[in-house]
Amino acid sequence: MNHQELYKLLVTVQKNVRCPQCGKQYNFASIQIRGVVDSIVFLELNCVNHMPLLATVTLSKQSKQKQIHKDNVKPDDVIETYRLLKDWQQPLSELFKDNK
Repeated sequence: MNHQELYKLLVTVQKNVRCPQCGKQYNFASIQIRGVVDSIVFLELNCVNHMPLLATVTLSKQSKQKQIHKDNVKPDDVIETYRLLKDWQQPLSELFKDNK
């Protein structure tokens, strides 16, 4: 999963997922990636007035296969992305500023 795909996923979640208690739309900065395992992305969505929502998003097998063949992801790419996201302290929108 590259930065653009991750950004598109987060934008889709932000537009389509709402707080189950108050129905308020999550702002982009309140969505945090907690982990990625295979094709599953674990997210934490924080509502100002309610408990956080933990969600999983499963990427389609087809898009995952296309990405692997297209970009030839190397182990160093995964390690570098993990290190970047692990210590990232700013809103995720800042990470993708150049990709818009």
